[in-house]
Amino acid sequence: MQETAGIWITLIVAAFVLGASTVAVLVVRRSAEPAFAALGLAALITGGWAFALISELYTRLDAVIYALAFAVAAVVGGYALASTLLGVLARKDSVTILGVELGPDTGQAALVILGEDEPASYDEGATATALDRLSDEGLLHASIAILPFLFMAQKARYRAAGGTSRAARQLDSLAEHVEAALPSSGFGQVGSASVEGVRGLEQAVIGAAQRGFRRIVVAEAVIGASLELDRGKCRVDALRLSGQGVHVTYTDVLSDSDRIAALVATRVLSIAGDTLLTGVVLVGAAQPDTRSKNRRDFDEQESSFLNRVRMRLVERGLAETYIRIAWVEWRTPDVTSAVRHLAAMGCLRIVVAPACFPLDTIRSTLDIEIAVRQARLDPSITAITLTGYATDPAFAEEIRGRALSALAGVS
Repeated sequence: MQETAGIWITLIVAAFVLGASTVAVLVVRRSAEPAFAALGLAALITGGWAFALISELYTRLDAVIYALAFAVAAVVGGYALASTLLGVLARKDSVTILGVELGPDTGQAALVILGEDEPASYDEGATATALDRLSDEGLLHASIAILPFLFMAQKARYRAAGGTSRAARQLDSLAEHVEAALPSSGFGQVGSASVEGVRGLEQAVIGAAQRGFRRIVVAEAVIGASLELDRGKCRVDALRLSGQGVHVTYTDVLSDSDRIAALVATRVLSIAGDTLLTGVVLVGAAQPDTRSKNRRDFDEQESSFLNRVRMRLVERGLAETYIRIAWVEWRTPDVTSAVRHLAAMGCLRIVVAPACFPLDTIRSTLDIEIAVRQARLDPSITAITLTGYATDPAFAEEIRGRALSALAGVS
């Protein structure tokens, strides 16, 4: 009797592990996939053995049906439990508000260059955090059955992009170029930070304060002030460093920069060829409608910058009717529609410029490229998608100038 019960328990446990390991294979990073796949395979073999043994011990059809039903239920239960626990991976905002231990005053300032980058490779925690925030804003309603596949989709995006994102590396390189161009005095440290995540702004500010910098300038290497940017600033405010004599100053976003607008226009025109037959799609990031109601500044900043670039292109000979503004998501027209529109107007070369994306994120490279392919252009039409421009010397010079101006304002 005990031996028979053990076989049923083995069947149920193996099926449960199979369901949970299926979720793990969908969610974990590539390096961990083989381990969970092997665990799932072992569970499948063990469960199959237990099912076959039950079929031999019981000659009745109803016993076999019960065994199959228990196995299916256990697989579903393991999958559901593992999917439910994915929320544990999300990184909650937690900021020290009791004070930061400051180092001896260096007498110099620290510069933090802030960008909207992303993990260099697929990260389960970052994905869980992003999905959790979309859910909190009412933008995502995913059941536990679908949730693991959203992780898999993000992992697939990284794989399609070659496994890595260049954004973080470009942001670090930008910091190095700005540091090399700065005077020997004034700034004693130059670093980079992301608007959120493990490289978040608050961590960079805490690090600078602990090294003894009482003046910290944050140079915003972004076009518009997104919700994520504001969240980062709020976490810095929660540190209450001003009460300890540490002053954090921010430069403005780059939406009003003529130099950056001219930089984007120059990059477009450098490959435009015959301007009479060339169309241009200037791409912005946009934001959900639920955010737009309370955060009109972001939309206005992006639109202002895109129109500034458009004006530069028109001034340099490109027909205004051949310049379209499009958005990666959330708003219309999307990139696919804009590209098709220009092709229908007779453009033989179409340049797609991610104007509001200084860094090469998965969103600004892979997603835009896919959107262009979905336009299904005639072979006679050439579509070229530009990369980000944060590595251009003119971009580093703009950040350097704004940082020095901000430093002079707090000196």
